[in-house]
Formats: sequence, C-alpha cells, structure tokens
Amino acid sequence: MSYQQILNQLPKLSIYHDKELALKLSYRHQEFDNKIPILFLHGFNGNSKSWAYQFIHFKNKRSVIAIDAPGFGKSDPIDADMSMIATLVNNLLINLGINKFDLVGHSMGGMLAQIISSRYSNSVNKLVLSCTHKGYAMPPGSPLRDPYRRRLEERKNLSDQEFGKLRINKMLPELDNGEIFNFLSSISEEISEDSIKSGGMAMQRLDTSNYLSKVKQPCLILKGSKDVVVSSERSNNLERSLPHAKVEELSNVGHAPYCEDSKAFNKVLETFLNT
Repeated sequence: MSYQQILNQLPKLSIYHDKELALKLSYRHQEFDNKIPILFLHGFNGNSKSWAYQFIHFKNKRSVIAIDAPGFGKSDPIDADMSMIATLVNNLLINLGINKFDLVGHSMGGMLAQIISSRYSNSVNKLVLSCTHKGYAMPPGSPLRDPYRRRLEERKNLSDQEFGKLRINKMLPELDNGEIFNFLSSISEEISEDSIKSGGMAMQRLDTSNYLSKVKQPCLILKGSKDVVVSSERSNNLERSLPHAKVEELSNVGHAPYCEDSKAFNKVLETFLNT
C-alpha cells in the first residue's frame, strides 16, 4: 500500500473549541467500542497524521484518538508550557466523555505524555513513551534554542517540499525506504513557523523530573537502535527516573519506529496494552 493510500484512510480532522482557554485543538477520532481508547501524541516533525499506520492497525480493535499539538495541524499556536497543553488535552477528553485511556507519546509527544500521566493519573491506564526524554530544562525567558532558530530560517527560506525532505533527512539519515520517506516528509511539509515556535518553546522549558515520581501506571519505554535525535544520555536519564518501566529497543529503526517498522512497533504496543 502506498503512503498516499495509508494517509487517505485517516479519519477526518475534527476541531474542539476550548472555551476555558479560548483555544481550538484539532484531532482525529476513530471510534470502535466502549473499551479504553488509545490516545496518541505526535513528535516535533509530525502531526496527527503521523499515526496513520496505528489507525489502520487498531481499526476494529480499539478506539483511537490522535491530537495535533498547539501550532500543528489546525490547532491554535500558543506560547505556553507543557502543563497548559496538558490541561487543553484533558479538557478535550472530558468533552468527548473519555475518563480512562491508554497513552502513547512519541518524542515531543512523549514529554507531554509524562505530564499528563502525572497530573491525571486516575485517567491514564497505561503509558508508552517512544523515543523521548525529560525535556531541556532551560530557564524561563531563555531565547529559542539555536537548532530551533535554524529550523525557523529553513522554514522561511525553503519550499514546503524542500523543508519536509530536509527534516526527514536529518531525522533519519539512514532511511532507505522511499514510501516511508515520502510518508514522513509529506507530513513535515505542513510544519509552520508557529509549529516550531510553539513546540520548541514548550520542550526547552520542560523538565519532567518532579513529575515522574508520580507516574505509577504500567509504563513501556520504546527506543530505536539507530535514533540520532534522542541521545543515550537523555534516554538513560528518563529510564532512571522511571525504574518500574519496561524498556524495549526496536532494532534497525531510528527516530520514527511507528512507521519505519510499523509491524514491530504495533506488535510491541499491542502486547503491552493488552497484558
């Protein structure tokens, strides 16, 4: 199946208007039954489309929700920390009548997932953290990190297609699967300057150290054997802060295991969530 056929099977985008925060949040919701749904949170190079392979895999098995982080998809950009974003996500779930869910967060989404599972521990059933860490712990008021400023310049100066390809080449330098490359780059083409500013500021302000002691749910930490984005040091720091977590490394994948080897990723994910 081509990457375009995969994307064409995604559920339509819906918009939630948060009256309390005066913000809108876009999301995709594939409903199946009344069992515990799975909530997916994407990374810095993605949006809710990133989980297309998971929507297909869990169709007729579990309900699935994928949210666009602020500044991504059709979600409003905000200059806020992860705590406020967690509140926004929780408000959406309450609006949908969801009070219990499994949570899967990748990279930037994994950072947000740590906050959500700590603050709303009664709602999160199981937690999966994919290719992520605890945040950059920069002081409030710090300027945007140099890598993000360079990314802003690239976004200004390159076409959508050029930017999308550049992002994936940097994220997955060894990727040789053309369909997966096109899948990822077509999604990264949609990243805007607001995406970079909103996501970048939230990640660089974040330090989840004080949250993780409150994460008591069953937890799975997934790593890619060829991940060039999350260093071993940062990954190990996360593992030490979650000593009860199961840790599994997926072979021959980098920073996007959910699509680089979706079969292996989905198998590990489903096994963990179902046991």
